[in-house]
Amino acid sequence: MDKITGFQNALIKKAKGLRESRERRSRGMTIIDGAREIGRAFDAGIVFDRVFYVKGRQEALLKKLSAQKIESIEVSGKVMEKLAYGDRDEGIIAVIKTPALTLKDLKLSAQPLVIVLESLEKPGNLGAVLRTCDGAGVEAVLVCDPKTDVYNPNVIRSSTGVIFSVPLISASALEISSFLKSKKIKICASTPAAPKLYTQVNFKGAWALVLGSEDQGLSDFWLSQAEVTVKIPMNGIADSLNVSISAAIILYEALRQRQN
Repeated sequence: MDKITGFQNALIKKAKGLRESRERRSRGMTIIDGAREIGRAFDAGIVFDRVFYVKGRQEALLKKLSAQKIESIEVSGKVMEKLAYGDRDEGIIAVIKTPALTLKDLKLSAQPLVIVLESLEKPGNLGAVLRTCDGAGVEAVLVCDPKTDVYNPNVIRSSTGVIFSVPLISASALEISSFLKSKKIKICASTPAAPKLYTQVNFKGAWALVLGSEDQGLSDFWLSQAEVTVKIPMNGIADSLNVSISAAIILYEALRQRQN
């Protein structure tokens, strides 16, 4: 195919349309912006539809993609600027099939550490939590009642592509709770009203940490399902931390305990 230089090209319009959640849902596709994120999706075995690139950039990555017969289409720099997000222009964009894992697909160890996120709204927060989960050895991220598309390109970007290596599943709160109980995974809910500090819980064994959004907190459903509730001490006027920071604090305490 010849280099695409016009914004009205049908393939460019379709790729750009994937910025909209409705398009992503209806087509079962999403878009990845950035060489690192694309490389991590490739390494995770994600199904690629096609790649758009600017000649002379990301040549090593393009060679790797081409070796697997992934269609690569050259575009002009101006067209890439329209496809890229904000001022981030690394000269490569990928269109992929959205992963569709379910709870039945999960293969957990005998004593897993998983996280449940309820009603998260901001893509950046979900991406940041995914990075923490990757670092802390979390085996699955379960999202219930999400207010953002979990494969929003901004989630992919803020996760730096680790979204493709940490199993991520969206399901209802009831489905997730039933799954955890069937696997005998204890539930720890984080809430500012908890009587215990997060450091007072023994996180060895099979555990699920449940966190809610900063503005809403956790629903009564999850508070009623939890074997234990914990809090992070707050000594100022704020009553809670950003959800991604809360996740990092508690998960790394769990990792510390589980490594000893």
